[in-house]
Amino acid sequence: MNSSAYALSIDAPICRYVDLDSFTDLLPAQVLSAEECTRAASFRFPADRQRFVAAHIALRQALAEYTGLHQAALHLATGSFGKPSLSGHSRTQFSLSHSQGLALIAIGGRGPLGADVEQLRPMPDAAALAAEHFTRREQEALAATPAHERDRAFLTCWTRKEACLKAIGVGLLLSPQSFEVGVVPDCRSVELSVAGRILWLVLRPAPARMDCVGSLAEWRQTEARAGAGVANSTASSAAAANSPGATGAFGSSSRLAEAHA
Repeated sequence: MNSSAYALSIDAPICRYVDLDSFTDLLPAQVLSAEECTRAASFRFPADRQRFVAAHIALRQALAEYTGLHQAALHLATGSFGKPSLSGHSRTQFSLSHSQGLALIAIGGRGPLGADVEQLRPMPDAAALAAEHFTRREQEALAATPAHERDRAFLTCWTRKEACLKAIGVGLLLSPQSFEVGVVPDCRSVELSVAGRILWLVLRPAPARMDCVGSLAEWRQTEARAGAGVANSTASSAAAANSPGATGAFGSSSRLAEAHA
C-alpha cells in the first residue's frame, strides 16, 4: 500500500450490515448488560425493542469474532459522553448504527471509529435540515443535485457528519456546520477544530447497498493549534478522553430521528 492509499485507509476489517427484522439469533439475550436491557425495555413498540436487542447481540457476535473472546466475556462500557468501549481491550475500536430494520457494524484496531447508516427514503424536509446542519457549500451542492438523486445526496452528507461525530465521541458538543464532508460518497480526510485542537479523520462510504446510505470515519491524528485557547472545556475533555494520541493513530442517527419525531 502506498503512502497516499494508507493516508486515506480506514482500519475496519469487520464492516457489515445486519438485517434486524430477519435476525433470529436472540437466544443469548442474557449476555446484554443491565444498561442495554434497561434501554431495550424503554422502547414502546415491540418491533423497536426487537431491533435494538438484535443490533446489540449482532455487535457482540462481531466483537467475539474479532477478539476471539466468548460473548459472555465481553463487557461494554459507556464513557462520560456516551461513546461505548470494550472494557480491557482499549485497542479494539467499534461503532454501531441502526436505521429502522438495518444495522451497520464496524470494528478495527487503530483509531476510534464512527459508523452511520440511514435507510434510503424520501426526505421532503431535506432543504430545511440542510440549512440547520450543513455548511454553505454543502447546501449549495445539495441544491444543485438532480432532484431524483437529492435524497441520497442528503443522506450521504448526513451520515458522513454523523460518522465523524461518532468517531470523536463529542456528539452535539460540536456543530455539524463547523466541518465539511460533502454530499458525494468519496474518500477524503476531514479536519475538525475542537477546543484548540485539530482532529484529522479519514472518511469513506460503507459498502454500497441500493436500500441505504452508510458512512465510516476513523480518527487518525490530533494536533495542538498554536496559540489557540480552550473555548469549550467540555468538548476539550471529550476529545481528550477519546483521542488516539497526538502523533497519530448520533442509538441510530439521533439528530435525524429527533428531527422527524
